[in-house]
Amino acid sequence: MMSKWLCHWRPATLLGLALALASCGGEEEILVLTCPQVLIVEEASDLTLYTPGEGRDMLDVRFGVGIQAVEWVCEFYADENKVDVEVRFGMRALRGPAAEGSVARFPYFAAVADPQGNILAKQVFAIDIEFPGNAIEIGHIEAVFQRLRYTSIAEASKYTIYLGFQLTPEQLMDARARNGL
Repeated sequence: MMSKWLCHWRPATLLGLALALASCGGEEEILVLTCPQVLIVEEASDLTLYTPGEGRDMLDVRFGVGIQAVEWVCEFYADENKVDVEVRFGMRALRGPAAEGSVARFPYFAAVADPQGNILAKQVFAIDIEFPGNAIEIGHIEAVFQRLRYTSIAEASKYTIYLGFQLTPEQLMDARARNGL
């Protein structure tokens, strides 16, 4: 029989669990499962698409997007030493004055690091966001799934999933300049 646990990472849930565990008595050991953490890479948390050329002011902006919020849910399969993580993140996308058309494609990545910080896997995805009518701003929610294998269940929470937009070298330099990095 396969053991399966569901873990939602939310501060209120953790507080409720702590209070419930504090009220428990007896000698029975309770296993508290913690999801791997999910981090947004700061310099890759937003992406601006400009018209080709040297211009980098507001009139050259075709589209922009930024990650606004992230939440994740875990499902542990202890008998198989794996955890499935569903990460949902909200974005705000903007259509700039230089936009041609109503659809923007934004590449993003999800990378998994082991407890020592070594990147084990990285996948690049693309989001197509359509701006209806004359809309210049739109919200979008995206989901990505990751399966992590671990040697002990206590080790699972020490893994990290990194999220960000897949930037070109030029976009990375722009992001670092904007953020003072």
